[in-house]
Order: sequence, then structure tokens, then C-alpha cells
Amino acid sequence: MMISKELYQERARALEGMSLSAVWDVCCPNTEIWNDKFPFEKRKAFFFELLQRLMEDGKIKLAKHDQFLEGSTEEQIERYKKAFPKTEEEWKAKHEEVWFFLEECPGGAVWVLESGYLDWT
Repeated sequence: MMISKELYQERARALEGMSLSAVWDVCCPNTEIWNDKFPFEKRKAFFFELLQRLMEDGKIKLAKHDQFLEGSTEEQIERYKKAFPKTEEEWKAKHEEVWFFLEECPGGAVWVLESGYLDWT
């Protein structure tokens, strides 16, 4: 586990209502290091761990074209991992954070607020 309980809680609060590109933007456990200095593979691992925990805690659902993705959290994360750019070079070729809005991205975040309201990003 790369993400401590305290860091997870801080990020979950700060990111509520944000798109997955914003989640990607904070995928470094050390706020003293800029994301572009944090190795791409570690950043991906952090992103997927954070996303999975947010989903398991019921804070986020994934959706595409106004439909929630089917399958377990693990299956959805696996689908995301398969679609995600494999290398930093591929990531940059996809114009980085723009990838989250491309058709090849499996889905975006829908935040489930405490009131039950679904905040589609």
C-alpha cells in the first residue's frame, strides 16, 4: 500500500467533484515533489490504488456516455489498466491529461456525495 490512511483521506476530501485528470494531477505521495519528477510507473500505481480505494469506499463510480460501467471494482480497474497508456512516451503522445476525455478511456468519475447526489464529471 503506497497511500497512507491520512494521505488518502486528505486527497479524497480535496478531490471530491473533480475529474479523473485532477486525480491524476495529484498522484505523488510527496507534496515536495512535482508530478513530472515522480516516475511514471509509480504515478500510475498511485493513481490506480487511489482510484480503487475511492471506488471501494463508495466515493466514486466510473461511467461512460451516461452509463455506469459494469463489473466489480477489480474488473473496472483492470479494464482501466489495460486501456491506460503503457509508457510515459505513449502518455505524452496522447496529450497527457486529455486522454481521460478520449473515447479510448474506459470512463470518467461520478462522485457519490454524502447526500446521495451523483456529481458527474
